[in-house]
Amino acid sequence: MSDKPLLPVISPLRAKLLPAVKNLNQQRREAVGRVRSVDMLRWDGTPYGNHPLQSMFIHELNDLCPRDGWPTVVLIHGGGWKEGSKREFASLAPKLARHGLMCAAIDYRLIPESKWPDPLDDVIASLEFLRKQQVDTSRIVLWGFSAGAHLALMAAHTKPEWIRAVVAVASPTDLEALPTEEVEDLCQRDELRSASPLWQEQSKLPPRLLVHGSNDLICPVDSARAYAKAHQAEWLEVKGGDHGLRRPLFGALRAHRYAESWLIKQMALPRRLSKWKNNRKKSKKN
Repeated sequence: MSDKPLLPVISPLRAKLLPAVKNLNQQRREAVGRVRSVDMLRWDGTPYGNHPLQSMFIHELNDLCPRDGWPTVVLIHGGGWKEGSKREFASLAPKLARHGLMCAAIDYRLIPESKWPDPLDDVIASLEFLRKQQVDTSRIVLWGFSAGAHLALMAAHTKPEWIRAVVAVASPTDLEALPTEEVEDLCQRDELRSASPLWQEQSKLPPRLLVHGSNDLICPVDSARAYAKAHQAEWLEVKGGDHGLRRPLFGALRAHRYAESWLIKQMALPRRLSKWKNNRKKSKKN
């Protein structure tokens, strides 16, 4: 396992363009999300705690709720624990909700204002909140990207009985393998191992799928491989894939599709009635 990832050299021009590119990508996600949200119930800024960042947005089909409540996906954003937003899932949340799920994308407290384990505590608090709503508590899964994937895995080790499955995309699994400047505001040096999924004690864990690019220059792929082997998680490596899994294009698309289908399969969705089907039957009778 390498001690540190090899961080890419960013030219001054590229550094200036990055915010604009991120903004364009977010606008694209929002536009796609609006199309996918047609005839879908949505709650934005739903609080699960008292801090302004302890909030979520929820997508839910405008249809009959299953008898045991909605199977639920909790989406956890990346950003190195210091930035990012639930808005990053503006397009993915309604896409997953179309399968008959409730999708809750959460914000959580960020560093340096907060310290470990505040971000993890927020993920657990969001689960506590959702478990009291109209959800199927036996079918709650987590999907996280980067720092959010780290939090999803840590939540699975902390509350395995609450979580059905986890999809962890580009997850840092060993905080000791990250550059000091990336984690110095998150926790103390002697806390890094206890805050790392790789070094958690083996326990009865829910199924986990780790998706990682072989050319990830932010979160070491070796650490993720080591976690998958040590904790018996399913492993999907995208050859030549970068940290955001934007390239190679077709390989990244296949990985995302596989992760979505894997998640749906793990949930073993129950048969669900539909008010639309019922209305069509009534119309035919009339």
